[in-house]
Amino acid sequence: MSDRRHLHLNLVGNDLNLHMGALAYEREHGGLEDRDAFTRLMEYGQFGDEGLFTAIFLGDVPGLAMSPAMDGGPAEPITALTSMAARTKHVGLIATASTTFYDPYTLARLLASLDQASDGRAGFNAVTTAGDHFARNYSLEGHPDRETRYGRADEFLDVVTALWANRELRADPDGATRFYASPVDHDGERFQVAGALNVAPSRQGRPLIAQAGGSGTGIRVAAKHADMVFTNATTRDGAAAYRADLDKALLEAGRQQDTVPAIPGLIPFIGRTAEEAEEKMRALDDYVPWDLLAPFALTQFDIPLEFDDVNDPFPVEILPPPAEVEKTINSTFGNYVGLYNWVRDNPGVTVRDVAAHAIGRGGATHRKFVGSYDELVDDFALWFEDGHVDGFNLMFPVGSLSIREFIDEVVPRLIDRGIYRSTPDDRPLRDRFREIANR
Repeated sequence: MSDRRHLHLNLVGNDLNLHMGALAYEREHGGLEDRDAFTRLMEYGQFGDEGLFTAIFLGDVPGLAMSPAMDGGPAEPITALTSMAARTKHVGLIATASTTFYDPYTLARLLASLDQASDGRAGFNAVTTAGDHFARNYSLEGHPDRETRYGRADEFLDVVTALWANRELRADPDGATRFYASPVDHDGERFQVAGALNVAPSRQGRPLIAQAGGSGTGIRVAAKHADMVFTNATTRDGAAAYRADLDKALLEAGRQQDTVPAIPGLIPFIGRTAEEAEEKMRALDDYVPWDLLAPFALTQFDIPLEFDDVNDPFPVEILPPPAEVEKTINSTFGNYVGLYNWVRDNPGVTVRDVAAHAIGRGGATHRKFVGSYDELVDDFALWFEDGHVDGFNLMFPVGSLSIREFIDEVVPRLIDRGIYRSTPDDRPLRDRFREIANR
């Protein structure tokens, strides 16, 4: 294991995270509509290797979120990443899958197969999903409440990790290496699984487990199972508070604090100068019909948004404190907390500003950075040196155009700063996240 701590940058490879003006922008500036959804995903894999990203995250929407689909109807993540495994050499491949809708034995087989195909580069982003319209695709009358979803997720992960643990490749006395697996005989509240798993382990033993624990229940599940957490920290103080909550939960789960990296999301708007970066963001904004988008900006949180003009002051009073909705909210709690904190930290914002932060500028409610290449490197260094985060999950506003710029302009600066690897990391994916910082 390396004794040098490096910044982890993960590339989030979903067009749903683009700025809402990106498609129209690229029609004038080159080529998104000329490449189908699968081709674009495979390009993300190439960028992953070239930019020395630790991993690629592929989110999943288990049904049609809107029609027409702005993401072009992408492939299911495990299938797409298995294809990407053959086209890449180094980047980790983290597939999102719902513990609410999948069967644990089926998913354990699929992810173990991705781990084989990628030679130990696979990861599982465990989510509980939300939304009655998705639940009805899976023979459910409606979506389970938060406590039920996380209770299922906890037992689901118990089963999956047991299936992965109860197998090995072993050299026999005759010199041949054979695969052995034993039953798990799980008889739980929600699942009854005999096992054993019939897919041999890769060199990393089992896929990495990522989880986006934002609520108290989610943090407890992450502390028990996760190798890495995807957070929504929009300030350095918020990152410190989350680190403290996660470390407390790790100790309660019998694990050592600081051993699970916390990696917040970030959408970078960058340029040679801060002014140029601002101009690029405003140029994208010009393609968005804000009057039409704003009414939908908070529907994901079941909050009605009424206004006369998109430039009206945002009615802060319609946002209840996170503690009041933690157990009832149907959407991602971490995204709600991110939006709530951002509105409170930016008094006087307009309806358009909130719509832009919540959905319009991409990346849900994760932090938006606007500045020069050097300012972004300085920002990364500050957050990293605090010791509360171990990197960032990057969602780029204009897909390949933005990623290309980041690789050409920001990656060399990060390497020169000494906080980013200068060579590809060929270790199994879990080993890459095992670097424990001396905080």
